[in-house]
Amino acid sequence: MITISERRERESAKKFVLRVLIDNIINTHLLPGEKLNEPELCQALGVSRTPFREAELDLAQRRLIEIRPKIGTYVSFIDAELVEEVRHLRAVLETELAEMACEKLSQADIDRLWENVALWQLYISRAQEDKIFSLDKAFHQLLYCQCGRPYWYELVEQLSPHFDRTTVLSFRCRPASAILQDHIDLLRAIEQKDKAAARAVAGQHMQRYTENISAIRKSFPHYFK
Repeated sequence: MITISERRERESAKKFVLRVLIDNIINTHLLPGEKLNEPELCQALGVSRTPFREAELDLAQRRLIEIRPKIGTYVSFIDAELVEEVRHLRAVLETELAEMACEKLSQADIDRLWENVALWQLYISRAQEDKIFSLDKAFHQLLYCQCGRPYWYELVEQLSPHFDRTTVLSFRCRPASAILQDHIDLLRAIEQKDKAAARAVAGQHMQRYTENISAIRKSFPHYFK
């Protein structure tokens, strides 16, 4: 069963469909290999077929779905090689970002990031996977924006659903506490303006996928290409 958030003010039908489908693919409410039922989804979303099909074309370009002419449209399986490329890109950008943060962030900026960490700790204790994932995304987005690199974040976000799907799965088979500890260690390094330590923590953080991939594959082998 897919989850449907409220349509945002002035959000076009296509963007609404795109956002909802991406969210459901990431959170595996739409499973890898699952066929999309267009009439049913259009009715659930309250949109016509035209914006739905426009969103499908966008998703196909992002390689999140596969359109098979005269057969149907299917959610793409996880491509481990593509996920690794996204991880590598983020590792390059975010180690650089961590060093920049040591120079750019004010104490007020750092306090906002600590507030995110405090909420992480709350939702980990409650095992609320969706909240943990949202906070992880918010932490990184805030860091990009505080460092004056919102466009970097936009570029990463175009590719991130492939990586995000494995992040969600990792929360189901590996403790999220290690990721949270990376955030804590990064903030401590930034507060101390220790650029070398900040870069090291950021690099380690983006290496978590490599550490988790075996557990993810073992727990969800049928999700992979």
